[in-house]
Amino acid sequence: MVQKKRIIITTAIGILTGILCVGSLLVAAPPGITPEPWFMVTIFYSRMIQGIVIGFADGISLHPVLRGGGIGAIMSLQLCIVPLSAHNYIPALLLFVFGIIYGGLADGIASWVVRKKRSGCRMNKAQFHSAK
Repeated sequence: MVQKKRIIITTAIGILTGILCVGSLLVAAPPGITPEPWFMVTIFYSRMIQGIVIGFADGISLHPVLRGGGIGAIMSLQLCIVPLSAHNYIPALLLFVFGIIYGGLADGIASWVVRKKRSGCRMNKAQFHSAK
Protein backbone atom coordinates (compact mmCIF):
# COMPACT_ATOMS: atom_id res chain seq x y z
CA MET A 1 0.00 0.00 0.00
CA VAL A 2 1.41 3.38 -1.01
CA GLN A 3 1.60 5.83 1.86
CA LYS A 4 1.44 9.40 0.60
CA LYS A 5 2.76 10.87 3.85
CA ARG A 6 5.85 8.65 3.72
CA ILE A 7 6.59 9.65 0.11
CA ILE A 8 6.13 13.34 0.93
CA ILE A 9 8.50 13.07 3.91
CA THR A 10 11.23 11.20 2.04
CA THR A 11 10.95 13.49 -1.00
CA ALA A 12 11.22 16.56 1.22
CA ILE A 13 14.29 15.08 2.90
CA GLY A 14 15.70 14.30 -0.56
CA ILE A 15 15.20 17.91 -1.64
CA LEU A 16 16.84 19.20 1.55
CA THR A 17 19.81 16.85 1.21
CA GLY A 18 20.15 17.82 -2.45
CA ILE A 19 20.36 21.48 -1.47
CA LEU A 20 22.86 20.56 1.26
CA CYS A 21 25.02 18.57 -1.19
CA VAL A 22 25.05 21.36 -3.78
CA GLY A 23 25.78 23.95 -1.10
CA SER A 24 28.66 21.93 0.30
CA LEU A 25 30.03 21.45 -3.21
CA LEU A 26 30.04 25.22 -3.70
CA VAL A 27 31.68 25.83 -0.32
CA ALA A 28 34.25 23.03 -0.61
CA ALA A 29 35.35 23.85 -4.17
CA PRO A 30 38.96 25.05 -4.40
CA PRO A 31 39.39 28.83 -4.78
CA GLY A 32 38.90 29.97 -8.36
CA ILE A 33 37.10 26.79 -9.41
CA THR A 34 33.34 26.88 -9.89
CA PRO A 35 31.58 23.51 -10.17
CA GLU A 36 29.77 22.88 -13.42
CA PRO A 37 26.07 23.86 -13.20
CA TRP A 38 24.97 20.63 -14.87
CA PHE A 39 26.73 18.59 -12.18
CA MET A 40 25.09 20.60 -9.40
CA VAL A 41 21.68 20.02 -11.00
CA THR A 42 22.51 16.32 -11.32
CA ILE A 43 23.39 16.09 -7.63
CA PHE A 44 20.19 17.88 -6.58
CA TYR A 45 18.01 15.81 -8.91
CA SER A 46 19.64 12.55 -7.82
CA ARG A 47 19.06 13.24 -4.12
CA MET A 48 15.44 14.17 -4.83
CA ILE A 49 14.88 10.96 -6.83
CA GLN A 50 16.60 9.03 -4.04
CA GLY A 51 13.99 10.38 -1.63
CA ILE A 52 11.14 9.39 -3.93
CA VAL A 53 12.50 5.85 -4.39
CA ILE A 54 12.95 5.43 -0.63
CA GLY A 55 9.37 6.60 -0.13
CA PHE A 56 8.06 3.83 -2.36
CA ALA A 57 10.34 1.16 -0.82
CA ASP A 58 8.24 0.58 2.28
CA GLY A 59 7.35 -2.95 1.15
CA ILE A 60 10.97 -4.17 1.31
CA SER A 61 11.29 -6.07 4.58
CA LEU A 62 14.53 -4.70 5.99
CA HIS A 63 15.24 -2.39 8.88
CA PRO A 64 14.43 1.13 7.61
CA VAL A 65 17.96 2.47 8.15
CA LEU A 66 19.51 -0.47 6.26
CA ARG A 67 16.93 -0.25 3.48
CA GLY A 68 17.43 3.50 3.07
CA GLY A 69 21.20 3.19 3.27
CA GLY A 70 21.22 0.49 0.60
CA ILE A 71 19.05 2.53 -1.72
CA GLY A 72 21.23 5.56 -1.00
CA ALA A 73 24.33 3.57 -1.94
CA ILE A 74 22.82 2.37 -5.20
CA MET A 75 21.48 5.81 -6.12
CA SER A 76 24.83 7.47 -5.30
CA LEU A 77 26.89 5.25 -7.57
CA GLN A 78 25.95 7.26 -10.64
CA LEU A 79 27.03 10.47 -8.90
CA CYS A 80 30.50 9.04 -8.33
CA ILE A 81 31.23 8.57 -12.03
CA VAL A 82 32.15 12.21 -12.75
CA PRO A 83 34.59 12.71 -9.85
CA LEU A 84 36.14 9.28 -10.39
CA SER A 85 36.72 10.00 -14.08
CA ALA A 86 38.60 13.16 -13.07
CA HIS A 87 40.64 11.17 -10.48
CA ASN A 88 38.98 13.05 -7.61
CA TYR A 89 38.62 10.10 -5.28
CA ILE A 90 37.77 11.92 -2.05
CA PRO A 91 34.76 13.83 -3.50
CA ALA A 92 33.50 10.59 -5.07
CA LEU A 93 33.82 8.79 -1.73
CA LEU A 94 32.05 11.65 0.07
CA LEU A 95 29.14 11.59 -2.39
CA PHE A 96 28.82 7.84 -1.89
CA VAL A 97 29.06 7.88 1.91
CA PHE A 98 26.68 10.80 2.33
CA GLY A 99 24.20 9.10 -0.01
CA ILE A 100 24.17 6.15 2.38
CA ILE A 101 23.78 8.44 5.41
CA TYR A 102 21.04 10.55 3.82
CA GLY A 103 19.18 7.45 2.63
CA GLY A 104 19.28 5.84 6.06
CA LEU A 105 18.11 9.05 7.71
CA ALA A 106 15.28 9.60 5.22
CA ASP A 107 13.92 6.07 5.57
CA GLY A 108 14.39 6.01 9.33
CA ILE A 109 12.62 9.34 9.87
CA ALA A 110 9.77 8.53 7.49
CA SER A 111 9.23 5.08 8.99
CA TRP A 112 9.29 6.52 12.50
CA VAL A 113 6.74 9.25 11.67
CA VAL A 114 4.38 6.87 9.86
CA ARG A 115 4.66 4.22 12.60
CA LYS A 116 4.08 6.82 15.33
CA LYS A 117 0.97 8.15 13.58
CA ARG A 118 -0.32 4.62 12.96
CA SER A 119 0.13 3.56 16.60
CA GLY A 120 -1.39 6.79 17.89
CA CYS A 121 -4.68 6.15 16.07
CA ARG A 122 -5.36 2.72 17.52
CA MET A 123 -6.20 1.50 20.97
CA ASN A 124 -4.62 -1.62 22.35
CA LYS A 125 -6.74 -4.13 24.30
CA ALA A 126 -5.93 -2.66 27.72
CA GLN A 127 -6.90 0.85 26.61
CA PHE A 128 -10.09 -0.47 25.00
CA HIS A 129 -11.20 -2.33 28.13
CA SER A 130 -10.37 0.57 30.45
CA ALA A 131 -12.39 2.94 28.23
CA LYS A 132 -15.59 0.86 28.70
